Amino acid sequence: MRDRIDFPTTMFGAAYLGYVGGLFDEGFEAAFPAWLQETNEAMLLEYPFIAEINDEHIIGSAGHLYCIVPVDENATVAINRVQWNEKTQTNEVIEVLYRSESGEPVLLFANLDGIAHKADTQVFITDNSGNTCEWYPSLDATSHLAPCTSEAGDYLSFDFTEYAWYDVPSEFAGWLSDGWTGMTALGLAGSQSTGMGWITETMVEETGRYAYFSLRFYLEDETGGTVDLERTYEDSDDIEEMWSGFWAIQTIPDGPSYVTLSLSLVGGNSYGVTDGPVYLCEKYPLLISPSGTELLVGAGESGICLPFMSQSTTACVLTQAAG
Repeated sequence: MRDRIDFPTTMFGAAYLGYVGGLFDEGFEAAFPAWLQETNEAMLLEYPFIAEINDEHIIGSAGHLYCIVPVDENATVAINRVQWNEKTQTNEVIEVLYRSESGEPVLLFANLDGIAHKADTQVFITDNSGNTCEWYPSLDATSHLAPCTSEAGDYLSFDFTEYAWYDVPSEFAGWLSDGWTGMTALGLAGSQSTGMGWITETMVEETGRYAYFSLRFYLEDETGGTVDLERTYEDSDDIEEMWSGFWAIQTIPDGPSYVTLSLSLVGGNSYGVTDGPVYLCEKYPLLISPSGTELLVGAGESGICLPFMSQSTTACVLTQAAG
């Protein structure tokens, strides 16, 4: 169940899964996989065991939801609901929620008043060597999971939340879970003066003919450069469309990078006779494959399509050109 999590030297891993309002008519266990699929598909793809946690290891039914995975499969886990006592200046246990000696992963609802940074739940994990850690599930000021630390300041928890994927369009979830990452300027354009080309073949809908598209980026600095786009029909050596312009990149390593393209139609057989647009400026999400030889281009932010895409295209894969 935990084969896909490579925990560092810690006592447990934890992930923040989001807020659940308790609106599942069919019960949380039955509805949870679909909810996680909708709200954070990439997290579910990366850690499918989360959806397999049964009701014996689900504590609560509404609130901010956390997944806790002890490193020691035989660890003792104790979870209590607590309340701050102003007189004693301590957290007092007001309800015993869960006890286990199996170290199984659990789903825990905490911060029941809806305020994620206000802790109301106490988690104790004790491993086979007698080491114990005490943690209060909550989020910090940056909306990241609050860590569990020892008195010496050592981290006893490992946060495996995929924060970068929360705001990523759902169509990218599968690609991210397969190791695709955000582009850098160097990865997109290379370091040579000849630039780097990316090619794809697709049907041009208005003609019913297949065409080759070549998108070539030239690097000026780490933020962008110039770009050319050419279309050639597969049964012709003539360039049908030639676009030229500029590109600028916002690099996001753990999610799609965003590239703004500003292109003008400057040549080709269609130049001066086409009824279509002769200028476009749009921001596109881009991912690169683990091999660095495939480029995924997503739909434009404002719905403006590149010549090799259509309104129904959510993503298009281009292959790095030889040479």
